[in-house]
Amino acid sequence: MDNKLLGVIIIGFGILLLFSEQEYSFWFSAIALGIGAGFVIRKSKKNDEEK
Repeated sequence: MDNKLLGVIIIGFGILLLFSEQEYSFWFSAIALGIGAGFVIRKSKKNDEEK
């Protein structure tokens, strides 16, 4: 699975948590959005063949 796709999935999960009515859902939403953004922004490692 590509890191960007995983990041987008985690960001989507964080947005869903943001609209939840649970007590501490905004904390978990912020954590999920931060981790997802980290996956999306991070550069992927290239193989030796691609150099």
